[in-house]
Amino acid sequence: MNLEINSVQFTMAAKTAKIARFNLPRLSRLRSAAYTYRWTKREDHLLPDHYKKRALEFLTTDPKPVHWIPDERTFKLDKNGIPTPVQNVPIPVKYPKECNEGLWGGEGIVQGFIKKKTKSKNPMHGFRCPRLWLPKIHKEILYSEILDQWMPITVTKRTLNLIDKTSERDLNSRLGMKLKREMLLALARKSMYPNDPKKRELVYERYKKYEIPEEEAEWIGLSVEEALEKARDLEQKKNTVIPLKEIFIKQLLKDLKEGKDPKAIPEDEQREHYKEKPKTWKEKINPFS
Repeated sequence: MNLEINSVQFTMAAKTAKIARFNLPRLSRLRSAAYTYRWTKREDHLLPDHYKKRALEFLTTDPKPVHWIPDERTFKLDKNGIPTPVQNVPIPVKYPKECNEGLWGGEGIVQGFIKKKTKSKNPMHGFRCPRLWLPKIHKEILYSEILDQWMPITVTKRTLNLIDKTSERDLNSRLGMKLKREMLLALARKSMYPNDPKKRELVYERYKKYEIPEEEAEWIGLSVEEALEKARDLEQKKNTVIPLKEIFIKQLLKDLKEGKDPKAIPEDEQREHYKEKPKTWKEKINPFS
């Protein structure tokens, strides 16, 4: 009897899995975060420490709950009145590539099941149907006071005030981090409102608590590929070998501007040139040398 019940349950589970497989889109390619940071050991020395620190914080920090409410209790009573520990398991969320083109504020696609009602009075009767819960997105025209720009961006209700007050893990958007980098660079360089100094000082005083050094702001929001390309360019500029031809041309132009004769030998070099060289032991023995 138990074998028959188990076989029936297995058949029903297989049918449910088949329905879910054919009715739902493929979500295996979507990631649990909008993006990630990965580099090899050979590339580790190229990246600056502050970039790696921010990447580590993004990978290890848990985002604030968006699709579920955590239970703050340590224990709870089950249906039999026995205290059991509370386990806060977050709902798995899928993030498509479109979330990096807007500001979704951590919202994504939730995959699950809903229980269909039947005519039976037994609440245990019924069957599950797969379902997707999608975020409600809409387009807004947002204004940045630091950049002095109006931008049409696809957002959710949760993201209307998250760019300058939220961590990278909760923002969870490439576009949001790009805008954040531009604003931090504008604060570090004080390049806001070039034609209005009073407005520039007013905006700077309002947002100067978010200011960071320009060297760090240039790396914020860069993907690993972009960061490695930037690091290689900086390393190449430091180790660039200047040809002697360019050095001599610059020296010649400098001498001509100062009115010096390029063919004239400096006094120090003349002294070194006409200075008597020390004789070798063969020259000392030979009287005719």
